[in-house]
Amino acid sequence: MKTVLPLDFIDIQQDGYHLFVDAKIGRKKARFLVDSGASRTVFDEFQLMKLFPKIRLEVMDRLSTGLGSNSVAGSVTEISTLKLGEIKLRDYEAIVLDLSHVNESYKLLGIPLIHGVLGSDLLMKFGAVLDYRKKRLTLKQENKKR
Repeated sequence: MKTVLPLDFIDIQQDGYHLFVDAKIGRKKARFLVDSGASRTVFDEFQLMKLFPKIRLEVMDRLSTGLGSNSVAGSVTEISTLKLGEIKLRDYEAIVLDLSHVNESYKLLGIPLIHGVLGSDLLMKFGAVLDYRKKRLTLKQENKKR
């Protein structure tokens, strides 16, 4: 199965572009920064808690690095479904970090907030193709043999 997602390109102060894609967490709409340099897909703690106030987070026993900060403590939770176009991931083990510094920067620039970062773990898993000219992200899911 192949799914094509439109990309939203936003010029960051004439310095380059950030790419965003829409997805669904459960039945709720979510916005993700596409970051092929991020090793893992992560979710913003504050935005996730706004969508799902009763969600349970378990503190991770190791620190995460990157995202413009030093090592940070993270949490993990299970998301019933994460939907990227037609691709539906069930019982997805999600890494949850405080991405408020990213969202604060976006807010100052008038850019909509993000719910997370779509990282290279899922981009690799689904053979992602970023088409800058057509402004789209193509993902492929292998057909499961029965």
